[in-house]
Amino acid sequence: MKDGVSGERIGFEVDGTTLTVRDVIEGEEMEFRADREPELSPALPALFPSPVDNAVSFEATSLAVPAYTSIVVRDAEGEFVERPNDPTEFPRGSYCVETTGAVKSTLRVEDAEVSVSGVEGPESVEISLDRPATVSLGVRSLHTRPEATITVPDDPEALAEAVSVLGSSIREFSAERSWPTLRGYPPRIRRGESLEIPSPLTVPDTGVEVVVRPTYADVYRLSTLAYYLGARMTIGEAPAVRLDNGYTERLPTDGHRLEERAADLLRTWFFLDTLVRTDGYTISDRAEYDLVGPQLPFYPPNLADLPLSERLIEFLEVDAETVEPYAPEWAAEAVLRPGPEGAELLPHLANILAPIRVRGSAEGVRSGDPVGVTAADRPTGSRSLSSREGDSVPVPDSIPEWTAAALPAAYEHELRRTPPDAGGANVTLLVRSEERARRLREALTSPSTPAGVGSLSILETPTTDSVADALSDPSIDLLYSDLPVREGLPVADDLPRYPAADDRSAPAVSVFEGSSRPAVAVDTVRRGGTGAAVIDGHIPADQIRTAIELLAAEGLPLDTALATLRLPSHPPVRFAGNCSTNVMPPNPPTPRFISVESVSESQHRVTWRTVLSPASWLGAEYQIVYDCFDEKTRLVGRDPTEQPILSSEVVADWSTEPDTTLFLNGQFVPPTVDLTVEDVEASARKALATDESGAGDPTELRSESE
Repeated sequence: MKDGVSGERIGFEVDGTTLTVRDVIEGEEMEFRADREPELSPALPALFPSPVDNAVSFEATSLAVPAYTSIVVRDAEGEFVERPNDPTEFPRGSYCVETTGAVKSTLRVEDAEVSVSGVEGPESVEISLDRPATVSLGVRSLHTRPEATITVPDDPEALAEAVSVLGSSIREFSAERSWPTLRGYPPRIRRGESLEIPSPLTVPDTGVEVVVRPTYADVYRLSTLAYYLGARMTIGEAPAVRLDNGYTERLPTDGHRLEERAADLLRTWFFLDTLVRTDGYTISDRAEYDLVGPQLPFYPPNLADLPLSERLIEFLEVDAETVEPYAPEWAAEAVLRPGPEGAELLPHLANILAPIRVRGSAEGVRSGDPVGVTAADRPTGSRSLSSREGDSVPVPDSIPEWTAAALPAAYEHELRRTPPDAGGANVTLLVRSEERARRLREALTSPSTPAGVGSLSILETPTTDSVADALSDPSIDLLYSDLPVREGLPVADDLPRYPAADDRSAPAVSVFEGSSRPAVAVDTVRRGGTGAAVIDGHIPADQIRTAIELLAAEGLPLDTALATLRLPSHPPVRFAGNCSTNVMPPNPPTPRFISVESVSESQHRVTWRTVLSPASWLGAEYQIVYDCFDEKTRLVGRDPTEQPILSSEVVADWSTEPDTTLFLNGQFVPPTVDLTVEDVEASARKALATDESGAGDPTELRSESE
């Protein structure tokens, strides 16, 4: 192996005709196979229309890419030309061919005829030129994890300096930064004795400052906004946003009003950026543009080339109330205590653009205690923590229903976790009674095990040792327990309580029945879990099967999967750690949730929803390809308001689509099931009869009691 060119984030190595790109941040590699041995020389990043972390030039006639997920051809200026689905030839010219795989790469060729082949099958895609030529390959890390670690002492002024470099992960500060692929994961923050900022991390040169008072409350409330702006956070007498053109936007000094204003600015500026970029790297015809565009005092694409400060001046002419009805919901919101314990959570919240509020007291917080609460997806489909009509923001001293005890360790555990292969989830259930174990075996094995599950264990009336082993087994992807919980821990019948063992690990995701307090979930996350839930009630066996399939096969977030279950008693649910954690990563990253309700035997009303989670790539766009919706793109987090009526034939066809999560009259349709018209209409007759009789919830296939 011969070293080629190495950068801080991306390195290149040559071995014969194989050019290997190393992503230092992700620890991943992507191969390119040339028709000859590449002789590498550094290339200028400015050659490429979108940001790259490192680039090289070499001579070649063809280049094959064995592993990729998408390919796009653009002209030399970055204008979209084609997304080839079949072998395609392009006339002589200059092109940039983008491929996405383990990294984001752009191959620039000049004055050449270009052909792209192999895109229609599983084989390598091959990019060929009509003659040998010097080509340039620019590569950008997907940057889905922190690049470095900042150490901060327990001092809000030092923390403000650390927040100033969180934006170093953002590749550029044009409106294009609203695309999630240009916002890398911010560097992590660790508490320590002194301030240490690794040399690769610098404050972005955006000309924007966010001024805070020297308090944790101010730093927390403005940290996500500062990250998105790439702003230097400085200490002053009153909160403000300062621009390098001399303008200062003064912010409220009252804490509650300050956090609301910060959230309004973040939402408004982020959303307006997504409108400005519509003629940029990716041309889009957005549904929201038609709705809000006529209300704006400017034509958004005209602001694309303005410096950040000038663009923000224009944005300040737009009221938050103008944008709010059209902007996406946040993937999460947080409430932190005003002490140093919440500092380590800031990069993880900034990564998903989560607004932060501050409540409660910093007194009496012990190491490992929750540092606040985050919002969870609710059965209503809302994640909001506050109301403009009154201060409904929860105090972190208690964990309200459908919120999560915030633990920075959960996000670190998630970054270190290797998820199972598709269809290979390891699921274990701890069951207190023989009768319930029998019912669960029947529900979970007939006619087959749940989709997405590779290993299923049902431990009936387990011993203390069995409980201890399961609770500390990191190979378990999903643990479900109905054992009684005492003093925050599950109890086996042969011992008064299971003793805690801090040196043990834990399953990735855990769900505990029969508790209103999240202590058992907090303990699980502390020991290595990514997220856990406690349910103050009982879930029928058929609904447990649904929950497992939603988590293991569909990749839904934990909170969304539990919120989706239709339970007659509506038991309260509380979480610890990342309530939006996944057992299996969703594919696509934004799950598409379709709810079909029958209005007659042959007609069915459909509701479409994109599921928000930290994996949802806030700022990405999606398009609904079905004829009953318009063809415009939408931001993730913005769903169509129309609810079209479909025929039974169309609903049956939709059940075969691999990228959607379908519920028919409240019943989940697993990905292994293809509905027939007869299935759809039988479901309709049952649902309509249930509505007329006023009987119980039709989603319960079995009633179950202890």
